[in-house]
Amino acid sequence: MPNHHIVKFQNLKREQFLYSNFLYTNYSLDYTLNSLQRLGAKKLEFYGAEPHCCMYDLTYGDMKAFKQKLDAHGLCVEEINPECCTYPNNLASRNPVTRFRSFRYFENAIRMAGVIGASSVVMCPGYASLDEDLEDAWKLAVDAMSRLADIAKAEGVTVTLEATTPNYTVVNDHKQMKRLLDDCGKDNIKAAVDLLCLAQTGETVQDVYDLCGGDKIGVVHYRDGELLNTGAWAGRVPGEGGLDLEASFKVFDHNGYHGYFGSEIRWSTNPALNTPELISEKIQNWLDQHF
Repeated sequence: MPNHHIVKFQNLKREQFLYSNFLYTNYSLDYTLNSLQRLGAKKLEFYGAEPHCCMYDLTYGDMKAFKQKLDAHGLCVEEINPECCTYPNNLASRNPVTRFRSFRYFENAIRMAGVIGASSVVMCPGYASLDEDLEDAWKLAVDAMSRLADIAKAEGVTVTLEATTPNYTVVNDHKQMKRLLDDCGKDNIKAAVDLLCLAQTGETVQDVYDLCGGDKIGVVHYRDGELLNTGAWAGRVPGEGGLDLEASFKVFDHNGYHGYFGSEIRWSTNPALNTPELISEKIQNWLDQHF
């Protein structure tokens, strides 16, 4: 774990850091919203998946009802993060049925964002099979992302995507991110910068600024991380892993980043932090030290 003093940020604002329902995947939607309200949450990053809302199933009526629940709890969703990795979606699949199902899934997420007033939706552009020509998958990904961006434009929504491992996306680093952004040519497609994914790709936050430009950073996902013996990275609560989060935040601070930070955190390695409320309190206390 890095040994450093606490860094105070100069330009970043505390309100840029969103609360999240990621910690509540074993709880009902009503419990989650009640708990977040009690914690003092106002703005949320919302993980769109069971048991809270699965994008496969949502009707317009469901979206309106969800908006009413948010309003009743004084909550506002700024970013929708539909499940991208474990559900059988692939916008770049060779199977047209899979592509159609995946397209409708992410289209529903965009429609949801429009109804509830969320400013952005995170999605994956699809991936190639190991025995497939990457360029074939790339063309399908560009086509799907471009069409989804047009739908999002009409809803006033920005589409964001992460660079991560090839089993999830054709975009495996921020050189490829820049290429995809250029190939799509849509001003409402931007990068979702995930600090744990940067550890996987071996890049820094400044690399993203240098390659893509600050105007192409749509949202940031932060969490600590631990490199496992398998070579994979596991997400951790800030302070429980080995990433130098302060150093990364300082780059955003220096570059005048004004967007939101979402925390894709699900659990703590500390057995005493065994409820979403306790983990959320630790995250908020960690943030409070920097402002």
